Amino acid sequence: MEREIKCPKCSSTQLTADKKGFSGKKAVAGALLTGGIGLLAGTIGSNKVMLTCLSCGHQFQVGQDLDAAAQKKKIEREQQDKMMKSPIFWIVFIGGMILILRACIG
Repeated sequence: MEREIKCPKCSSTQLTADKKGFSGKKAVAGALLTGGIGLLAGTIGSNKVMLTCLSCGHQFQVGQDLDAAAQKKKIEREQQDKMMKSPIFWIVFIGGMILILRACIG
């Protein structure tokens, strides 16, 4: 089964891939903190492949595509449904509406 990789933010399929390389900033910071051995800090994360969406500019790692975003949205919807069924939510909501109406009327 073949799948299209999509941007988790905007669902675009217009993507470009780049392999991260040596980071001079990490190397300098590591050298300042720990001396010469800190230069190795510049290689941290250097083998990661990052995808960049050409539509919205969002950057993400390979494997973090639409499935991950869909799972996150599903969890958020479940939490929202649970909150909407809570009597405390409705008590606070109705109380707030009463306060707004009182302020507008009187």
